[in-house]
Amino acid sequence: MVKKKTFGLPAGLPLADIVKEGEAEAGSFVMEILPIARIEPDPDNPRRLGLNPANPRELDTADPLYARKKAALDGIEELAINIARFKVQQPIKVYRHDKGYRIVFGERRYLASILVGEKTIPAWVLPERPKFLRTLQFSENEHHDKLDAWERLESVRSVVGEFESYGEEEIRSATTLAQLTGLKLSMANNYFDLIQGPDDVREALQSRAITNIQLAAEIAREPDSAKRRAALDAACSGATSDRIRNVLKKAVSTPRSSSRGRPAKNVTLGKTANIVIVRRIVEAVLGDGCQETLGGEIRWDDFNSVTDAWKKFLAHLESIEESAS
Repeated sequence: MVKKKTFGLPAGLPLADIVKEGEAEAGSFVMEILPIARIEPDPDNPRRLGLNPANPRELDTADPLYARKKAALDGIEELAINIARFKVQQPIKVYRHDKGYRIVFGERRYLASILVGEKTIPAWVLPERPKFLRTLQFSENEHHDKLDAWERLESVRSVVGEFESYGEEEIRSATTLAQLTGLKLSMANNYFDLIQGPDDVREALQSRAITNIQLAAEIAREPDSAKRRAALDAACSGATSDRIRNVLKKAVSTPRSSSRGRPAKNVTLGKTANIVIVRRIVEAVLGDGCQETLGGEIRWDDFNSVTDAWKKFLAHLESIEESAS
């Protein structure tokens, strides 16, 4: 079993090394008491509280995200009570940006300090933006903050995008994503399918019509856009998760009754126009070594290549089963 590091990331993997390097950077941090007026939240942090630093209590009841922002404000109000009594005990972390500072993490402490009228706040200061800022924020958010489904997806997407933007390995499978982030493979599959999947499902997550990653992934895997749309419409109308799943099931055509004749001697696996489904199955079973196992490069954008790979995949499984029997 892979040993876990401080942030719950597997040792010896790229992301774990990044976080370890980030922790080692603490030696270059300088702890200062900073004027709050010179600090700003990171506008691209996947954990977006959506509160105005100039007046965190200013909320618009007509805002579609009012309930979420109100819940965030309530939590910050509770934190503000403690800060009013004991001050900020754990410094926030910032990096120098323009003529001020931008928050790496600690936005709740920052906003709570504003609520109680604090003019300064203790902060660990980095001289510049960390190279893998989103990775560090992902680690912090996963372990200390309660992110909703959209924020969690955005957090994972930002880590993948940042990792690839620096010329690291391209994340082509859920297995690699699991290794990168330390997520369980089942959850990594959900995130991977959402990242690679249709925009309409991500939009439903962003609008908070869907608030469950597992459910969103199930909808994203539906190759029929009409069936997927029916499920999304149900979500937007406030249907429960069970109701949405029932919509998906009802949208699927019922199987034909078996005809008379000689008994079947094999299983027909059906057809699909969604290559992504085939790829998910193959990679889930064989992992990143699927191309080597199947004897050559698989062109995932070519139906003939994928069909050939699928036949080899089934033959490979049958050979394993025969050797085990």
